[in-house]
Amino acid sequence: MSITSRTRRAFVAGAVVASSLFSMIAAGEAAAQDRKIKIWFGRQDFIPEDQFKQLEADYPGIKVEFEVIRLEDVTAQLVLAVRSGTAPDIIQMYWRDVSQLAAGGVIKKFGHQIEEMKTRFPETYANLAPLTWTGASDSDGNLYGLNLYASSIYLTYRKDWMEEAGIALPLETTDRVIEAAIKLSQIGSGGERAGISLLGCCSNPNWELPLFMAMGGEMKEGVPMVDSEAGIAWIDFYQTMMREKAASPDTSSWDSGQMRAAYIGERAAIMHEGEHIYVEVQKQVPYESGKWTFERLPTRPGQTEPHVQAGFAFPYIVTVANKDEEAAMLALEYLARPEITKQVSIRYQPSTNNAVHSDPEYIKAKPWAADIAPLAGTVIPMPHHPTRSIQVHDVVKQLRDTMIAQPNADARALAAEYQQKLNEAAGF
Repeated sequence: MSITSRTRRAFVAGAVVASSLFSMIAAGEAAAQDRKIKIWFGRQDFIPEDQFKQLEADYPGIKVEFEVIRLEDVTAQLVLAVRSGTAPDIIQMYWRDVSQLAAGGVIKKFGHQIEEMKTRFPETYANLAPLTWTGASDSDGNLYGLNLYASSIYLTYRKDWMEEAGIALPLETTDRVIEAAIKLSQIGSGGERAGISLLGCCSNPNWELPLFMAMGGEMKEGVPMVDSEAGIAWIDFYQTMMREKAASPDTSSWDSGQMRAAYIGERAAIMHEGEHIYVEVQKQVPYESGKWTFERLPTRPGQTEPHVQAGFAFPYIVTVANKDEEAAMLALEYLARPEITKQVSIRYQPSTNNAVHSDPEYIKAKPWAADIAPLAGTVIPMPHHPTRSIQVHDVVKQLRDTMIAQPNADARALAAEYQQKLNEAAGF
């Protein structure tokens, strides 16, 4: 064999080896670059201020894509996206729908990766309250992600107007709330100020169901037992407010935005609302002024059942579309960090990260934080039907709309009629 032939063969062999090494390196780089995580947030306010820049700096191979799919729409959108192969890795959703999506096979059990997070990031894990886990689990206790934000509904009112009218505080029971609302309303005398701001259409029953439970209402497998003493009193509460002109005559067309605007705009004395909306109230009437305050939701007169302060969770849940479980876990850990949860809590929903609650910046931004902490500490997740929560809530919405629009209807008859509809919706 000539020197030229040997040289040519050696060159070819070297080129093959070099090509193989180059391909391996390129494949490795491509794999690192392909660690994309897609997240659907339920609201714009939940998105971290740095838009994941720090996460991507900590883990150069990970790239996060995100968009807002409203909490109200995400369940239906996820089912369609899974079918079409375009589903995200992580969604933010109402806790009520976790069991239903788990039964539908579109979300992924993630408890093993949460254990990995606990091992690798013990400081982050240690700061998270128990609601972090219960608010991201199904009815069988299987964990699908993290619940980092939760909120309840509180009885919120203008303390200064109450005092001017000689109304003793706290109110505590529904009969006294009704009396205060009637006394403070100017609707009947031709004025614009309502005694209470209610919603009458369009929105989920996130305001009405917590009051039902506070009044001693029973939830059977996530279905409200409205055909009961507590349920009838609950229906009558809303009807009385409308009948006695304590609420705006336009209430039947009000959604949550209009209901809030009336109170924030000082056109209503009372509202049932979550702590996250206090951020907007604060801009109009500072809490430090002492003009407004809050208390737990009222019980009904003579109630023997225990008071329950129920709330709602907005967990981050991993879907079956996720293939890179470590990347999803790292994204969840990032979202759970105190600096991230503090940002969101200051501008929006309170967090299950306990480190936030004592942070000076948080306390300064939310001067009511110390006062609401004892109430928030008693919040439990609102019970939901494991597979038909959406259908059940649709019936509750219909009942809510009816008791606002028909204040003179017989409350007992409405309770019986809608209990049958609720039972049918739940498959009882």
